[in-house]
Amino acid sequence: MKEFLKKNFAVLLAFILPILLIVIVALNTYLPSLFISTNYNFVYTSCADGRDYYYPYYCDNYLQKRYSVVNNKLSLNNVDLTQDSNKDGVADFKQNYNTRIFLHDTKKNESREISLTEAQMLTLNNLLTSPDGVTVSSNYSYNGGGDFLFLFGGGGRSSYGYYLTKGKSKSKLNLINNTDQYYYQNNFQFIGWILPGRN
Repeated sequence: MKEFLKKNFAVLLAFILPILLIVIVALNTYLPSLFISTNYNFVYTSCADGRDYYYPYYCDNYLQKRYSVVNNKLSLNNVDLTQDSNKDGVADFKQNYNTRIFLHDTKKNESREISLTEAQMLTLNNLLTSPDGVTVSSNYSYNGGGDFLFLFGGGGRSSYGYYLTKGKSKSKLNLINNTDQYYYQNNFQFIGWILPGRN
């Protein structure tokens, strides 16, 4: 056996090194997400303009103005739909926005729609970082080879999403948009962490 290893060391090394590289990349990519968790769920909003396939113009700006947290409670604000901030003769907001409110369970990584009344009964902390140090943040990434396929010349892909992050660790959030599928870019407004957290 020792003689075989000596004679074929270079061949074995050439076989083992790519596998070892794949394992290291996999651990570096996926292991950090296994160690990130928070004891707090959060509330977010999403909107549409009546066309499920179309990105709503100024949706994120509308959500920022429509909802706020005042004294740890969700507040619904009036929005001037005739506002034209850049004076181009076109109103900033459309009048047919359909807004929805969601509660995200961070333990299950699942969202469910809740009513305005339910949301206003919750005690909220509107800081992006939870009391236990986890942050909701957006991230755009381009993978030149699509996971491990870059080692073998696979095609690239880009993705945009929201994540729970803490230090260098991050875990992708499964959020819902107006079609009950994954959200559109910018069709998401974080409202606040729900207090108290899970015990």
